[in-house]
Amino acid sequence: MPNPIAPRLNGDDYQARHFWCHALDMLDPHSGIQSVGYEWKEAKSFDDVSVFYDPPRGQAHQQPLSRHFKQIKWQTTRANRFGYEDLADPAFIGATAISLLVRLKDARQPSEPVTRFTLVTTARITDNDPLAEMVSTEDGVLRLDKLRVGKGPGSKMGKVRKCWRDALSVSSDDELFAILDNFAILDGQPDMEAMRDVVTTKARSVGIQIPLSSASASDFRFDSLARQLVKRDIQILNRSSLVRFLAEEGIDIAPTLSSTPSITSVGIQSFDRLASDLSSLESGNVLSLLPMFDGRYLKPENTWESVSDQIDAFLSGKARLAQSMRLILDAHASIAFAAGRVLHLKSGVRPELVQNGRKGTEIWHAEDGSHSNAPRFELRAEEFGQGQHLVVAVSVARSTVESVRTYLSSVELPVGRLLVFELPNGPDQTGIAGGQHAAVLSDQVATAIRDIRSELDFQTVDLFVSGPNSFVFYLGQQAQAIGPHQMYEFDFDGTRCGSYSPSV
Repeated sequence: MPNPIAPRLNGDDYQARHFWCHALDMLDPHSGIQSVGYEWKEAKSFDDVSVFYDPPRGQAHQQPLSRHFKQIKWQTTRANRFGYEDLADPAFIGATAISLLVRLKDARQPSEPVTRFTLVTTARITDNDPLAEMVSTEDGVLRLDKLRVGKGPGSKMGKVRKCWRDALSVSSDDELFAILDNFAILDGQPDMEAMRDVVTTKARSVGIQIPLSSASASDFRFDSLARQLVKRDIQILNRSSLVRFLAEEGIDIAPTLSSTPSITSVGIQSFDRLASDLSSLESGNVLSLLPMFDGRYLKPENTWESVSDQIDAFLSGKARLAQSMRLILDAHASIAFAAGRVLHLKSGVRPELVQNGRKGTEIWHAEDGSHSNAPRFELRAEEFGQGQHLVVAVSVARSTVESVRTYLSSVELPVGRLLVFELPNGPDQTGIAGGQHAAVLSDQVATAIRDIRSELDFQTVDLFVSGPNSFVFYLGQQAQAIGPHQMYEFDFDGTRCGSYSPSV
């Protein structure tokens, strides 16, 4: 009896080899590929391989292509054939309820950049099936002009349209065509061994310095590298993060390809600061939140949620185009935290922070060597009650704990425990030595929170942080590890509440 697990494992390896074909292209600085995703969840139902182009890549008879989302389907034999009805049948993709066409419908997003959705399969389209007439020989994109032929429901293409409308639960052909726009099918694709040869050739062409030939069919290096991506939950890579990942896995590439590309400077401003000047940045690289604030205070008609949404949209867009990013944050600590959440540790972006302080303007990044012999936080925990909130007070620039206690006594917050993080020598405007020191301290805070939440069932982590924006940014990068959370802003001027208020 055949092993039922083997086809799934082979399918995973086949998908991985298609991923590496695109990922390795990024090592060529002229490839035009900005990033490549592997089971990137934001691509929803077409998430096997995602390719992002910068600048957009030309395509036949259509607008330039910004994104290409692929669904990879490996078949055990060449005998498998399929036709238009199979696209509406969940069994064709090994599902029980959702067909490939429904996946296509679900994957589309409103106002998305020009995106192609492609089924890549080793199976072939059945001879004389209407589907064969629609698939372009240039790029596999469905020829909708062919699908429009025949007015009556009994015509050849009329039957196809009805079958697909019923599968998608749409009532008009216009709705159907909108879903099928830029949908492609690449059938009869190379087999497993042929794809291995393709990846091997691409790797050599971009200077991968490892032996790629082996007598064993089971130890192809790039298959195991793809499994490592899954284990580490790395879903998307740009050029710099790919180079870093390969280095971490002991793989060297040609020195001319491993250099860091130019950095993109990006600014976010929520209040005016004399020390920084954002006028030198391109206008499209600056997010001004000044209209949402009255000085340091959020205007009544605005919300922190809307502030966070703007940061998310702005930085997510920039992350698609920048492998390395220099951030100027003339902004509230909560905005620095929200920026870190977007450019999280697995985002594939290498961030640098422009940090202002008593030593002037410095560039901080997480590999600047500043952690050597630098102090770590001293931690103490205080029982506070029986509530489901874990309160975290971090003191770097100034002490926070008494202000936090005062705030907690004035609000009805069901607190269970208070964690206090303080530097050994007390609050200090220069207590953090640089970017790597800040990143290590943020790791310490996130690890302590994660450890205590693994023991006790706290529903929310309330964060009261006093420190440089770079540290708060790095802490924001740990948001996923921290879990459900609430940041707070302090009224430094004392002109409003003189205490804390919830922010992001």
